[in-house]
Amino acid sequence: MVTISIGSPSILDETPIKREKGKSILSVPSEYVVLDLETTGLDAHFDNIIEIACMHINDGEIVNTFHTYVKPPLLEYFDGSRHYVDSFITKLTGITDDMLKDAPTFDDIAKKLYGFIGQSVIVGHNVNFDINFLYDNFLKSLNIPFQNDFVDTMRIARIVLPELPHHRLFDLCKLYSIENDYHRALSDCEATQKLLSCLQEESVKRRIDLSTYKTKTVDLRKLAGDVSLNDPSNPLFHKNVVFTGKLERYTRKDAAQIVCNIGGFCENNVTMKTNFLVIGSLKDSPNVKGGKSTKMKKAENLILKGQDLHILSEDTFYDMLHDYVK
Repeated sequence: MVTISIGSPSILDETPIKREKGKSILSVPSEYVVLDLETTGLDAHFDNIIEIACMHINDGEIVNTFHTYVKPPLLEYFDGSRHYVDSFITKLTGITDDMLKDAPTFDDIAKKLYGFIGQSVIVGHNVNFDINFLYDNFLKSLNIPFQNDFVDTMRIARIVLPELPHHRLFDLCKLYSIENDYHRALSDCEATQKLLSCLQEESVKRRIDLSTYKTKTVDLRKLAGDVSLNDPSNPLFHKNVVFTGKLERYTRKDAAQIVCNIGGFCENNVTMKTNFLVIGSLKDSPNVKGGKSTKMKKAENLILKGQDLHILSEDTFYDMLHDYVK
């Protein structure tokens, strides 16, 4: 069954893969692979990979690179047109239908990519989402679970630079004067590699020992607004979250309580302060037109204007909490 992007005309039901991923670690080995994917969204359950870039690093030097566009399923839209990516993704990434029509599918490159990465630790910015996509696609193509440990430079940045309001790759590259062609996979890899070095130097300068950092665990049974549950390394910490649609696992109130206990904030509507929009079921919602709710459309417009805002499915939202919730 073809899975469809949240931003696409429709969403088909499919049971999400139960992932048994590697661990998110803070120690960086001498040999690793920097990874970046461009996708049609952040949810591997619904969205597709459209570009992959990797850099094999050994002792700080680039040993080899891997880059390819990836052709996703061709989707039929409500107006009868057929596209690989919608206009929103093209505006965001610069990747067009013409760039994808002759590209290999993930099945075509799966073995080569898996061999390139091997057992290396993965390094990336906000890389948990990339890991989800690789896990699901390797499992479908090769029947192999992708269980490499990974280092998230966004997580490190949130620990080392807690005073910053945003920890996007854009913001951090600007801080350290790192040049980057944003939303292009290979350029993002190169920028992430340079950023990692800057953050390591910053941690030494600020006398922060990342090896001693411990993640706090939230027990949902004991949620009571206890600020001691706040975790500055969580992507939701000090971020504004909005929900739309009907959530399946929790009531909206309970989901909002989880965000607040981690240290985030919740809003009723998408505004210029919103950082995450979590999408529940849109079935029978009167505010949905063309497969997108009013909040989704407003969020997309704000993203295109440069706002630090991400659209997440409910499943992806819970995946962001898996290290913190029992």
